[in-house]
Amino acid sequence: MARKLSIMDSGWLMMETRETPMHVGGLALFAIPEDAPSDYMESVYRFMVEVDGVCRPFSQKIQSRLPGRLDAAWVEDRNFDIDYHVRHSALPRPGRVRELLALVSRLHAQRLDPGRPLWESYLIEGLEGNRFALYTKMHHSMVDGMAGMHLMQSRMASSADENLPAPWSGEWDKRKKPRKKSVAVAAKAGVLDGAGSVRRGAGQLVDLLRLPKDSNVKTIYRAPKTVLNRRVTGARRFAAQSWSLPRIKAAAKKHNGTVNDIFLAMCGGAMRRYLETLDALPAEPLVAQVPVSLRSADQAEGGGNAITTVQVSLATHIASPLGRLVAIQESMQAVKTRLGEMQKSDIDAYTVMTNMPLSLGQVTGLSGRVSPMFNLVISNVPGPKDTLYFNGAELLASYPVSLVLHGYALNITVVSYKDSLEFGVIGCRDTLPHIQRFLDYFEASLAELE
Repeated sequence: MARKLSIMDSGWLMMETRETPMHVGGLALFAIPEDAPSDYMESVYRFMVEVDGVCRPFSQKIQSRLPGRLDAAWVEDRNFDIDYHVRHSALPRPGRVRELLALVSRLHAQRLDPGRPLWESYLIEGLEGNRFALYTKMHHSMVDGMAGMHLMQSRMASSADENLPAPWSGEWDKRKKPRKKSVAVAAKAGVLDGAGSVRRGAGQLVDLLRLPKDSNVKTIYRAPKTVLNRRVTGARRFAAQSWSLPRIKAAAKKHNGTVNDIFLAMCGGAMRRYLETLDALPAEPLVAQVPVSLRSADQAEGGGNAITTVQVSLATHIASPLGRLVAIQESMQAVKTRLGEMQKSDIDAYTVMTNMPLSLGQVTGLSGRVSPMFNLVISNVPGPKDTLYFNGAELLASYPVSLVLHGYALNITVVSYKDSLEFGVIGCRDTLPHIQRFLDYFEASLAELE
């Protein structure tokens, strides 16, 4: 039975072009078991492709007949080809992380086939240190980045001896617990309250737009135009690195803040350094668009998008690291307070209104040519605290690989795993030079807060 996409999910299909593929991904690094046989990597690949059917959402493709995919719906792919979606690759010697990131940069730049289920997974061997990697990408209309990470990680084992099916195996459909259906009364109430939600959501946006432009409280169209806000090409560059979570927590405790405060301060400091090297630092602070998940981790299997977005000042106009942190904390606290006072339906309406201009800008080609709504996207995704395993191999690190848009050429996303914060930076390599330098700038920005 066809399942029609929501307005938000359809938007990702409408915005996609050759220059702006609308998929998100993850790069996971694993340790090959010490007692692994010589054909271990081949056995991992067989584990990935020899599955008993394919579960949703991995088994579904887009069906659409109208222009602009206005009628897009998910349907089962009756001719599903697992060998197309799961691929086996190897790095050239010496198999450094540098070669791995270069490969992921190229793979992430390639669009998914719109005639097939919108995901691919690459098993990559030959990584130095007796390791291998798994790079998986899924279309944003299929699942948002936060849910995608949770979905993949929730289907990994908690011990090397635990046997779980591959993440896309049809076995997972058999393990699903039935969901409680909403009662008709609740549905009717939701319809009746729709107009009120739109009115209240619009009121929130108007209130924010009335605030002084130099306030630390931000909303859309309060960002300066920078080198980040140009048109992009289809070329990508990906950089990734891990930071100690206890170290970041210590800095947060020292400044009476949170891990997210320090993460945003690292981003703000890194952006200031990067733009200074290009002699392109604006007098006004950069504004980050920050996605906020509206669902719990166990709801990730449902697919689709369940996020809102807020705007936060990175205080890049402030030279003092401590002053910058205080301004970021004030900006983030205002966001938390406002969201806490809103009902879920009001947040949904507010999300549509604040993101509609983004979609229209991408579809009409205006993005990157007019004033930006914000400067870049920054996400913080909470991850597992315990060690995970994939077919007996220990997960060492898990790096998020997000997307960029016309007018928004950079994305910074982190995922926590055990005692680490895993940074993934993706950008348009033709629009922004030397993206890998952000890793040094993150370190310098953390060090000055310690």
